[in-house]
Amino acid sequence: MYDLLCNGCGHRTAMGIIDKIFEDMKIKNDVIFAHDVACCSLLADYVYYDGIMCPHGRVIPVSIGIKTANHKNFVLSYMGDGAAYEIGFNELIHAASRKNDVCVVVINNGILAMTGGQKTATNLQNSNFKIEDILKSFDVNFIARAILTDRENIDIAEKYLREAFNSYIERGGFNMVELISPCPTNYRKSIAECVDIINSVVKERYNVFMECR
Repeated sequence: MYDLLCNGCGHRTAMGIIDKIFEDMKIKNDVIFAHDVACCSLLADYVYYDGIMCPHGRVIPVSIGIKTANHKNFVLSYMGDGAAYEIGFNELIHAASRKNDVCVVVINNGILAMTGGQKTATNLQNSNFKIEDILKSFDVNFIARAILTDRENIDIAEKYLREAFNSYIERGGFNMVELISPCPTNYRKSIAECVDIINSVVKERYNVFMECR
């Protein structure tokens, strides 16, 4: 099938990891995949899960509704940083404060990639935005950040995703993994240049964190 994602896009890497984990956990038939529009929508044609494309920034409330009606299913809330920290920021914060049963994966490239690369709250020029400080204040079950660059960091991303998924299954509540991703198309740089940026500036400013209770 034709791959609609741009070369070097982190969504491809992230979904490859997620699909592998669900396969290993033997829960693929129990997953409901709730995802945002924007670049996330380009995954719809080749991610084979029952799922729904949600209005922009509304993935979390849709996921809460799905989970309420389908207690036994694993409901994955998958979105970019524009959906999570811009238009959907209220939904994310309220879900964390209420400790709703949600498992969130945020692909963070610091831009609104589908609409031309406008900067988001987590762009390098807005480095004071610390989502981890906000979420930890609500005593959420699990929060972690990893970066999608080389093999070592992708392995760390897989480790955190596995732990988040297990936390969601065993304890419910709010669980989230943020994956910092390259976007060569909108940064107008090569894949190697984007990886270098993430490994230096982004990693240094954001820090790679993990908080698990």
